[in-house]
Amino acid sequence: MKKNNKTAMVMSVAVLTLVLMGTACSNNNNSDASPSASPSVSASPSASSAPETESASPSASPEVQNSTGEYNGLQDTHSLEIQTADGPTAFQISPEIADKVEPWKEGTKVKFQFTEEMLDVDGKEVKQLTIVSIDKE
Repeated sequence: MKKNNKTAMVMSVAVLTLVLMGTACSNNNNSDASPSASPSVSASPSASSAPETESASPSASPEVQNSTGEYNGLQDTHSLEIQTADGPTAFQISPEIADKVEPWKEGTKVKFQFTEEMLDVDGKEVKQLTIVSIDKE
């Protein structure tokens, strides 16, 4: 009888451990899936007067900005670099935009629309620029 109780106890501990590990993993996935939610929460306490309304609208839909520059090329499958007035700048892109710009030559003059979001990455705020549309000038 004691052997069965020991086996049951070991099995219970093993199952509980797996459940806790699964819960921990799913919580990490949820925190990765909500980086846009945490900057708005962390941004509003630091300056709660004006950014409260500003942080509410960017999290819903970031403001689209227009710019021009010279296409420097793809950095990888989800980002490209454009020479802007501020210097070489990396932008996140969709697979459709990557397919569109892949044949373009370095130095091609472009006009593009992009969004800017502040993300919380390991406790640091990081600016992410994402191209919404891009065309040759």
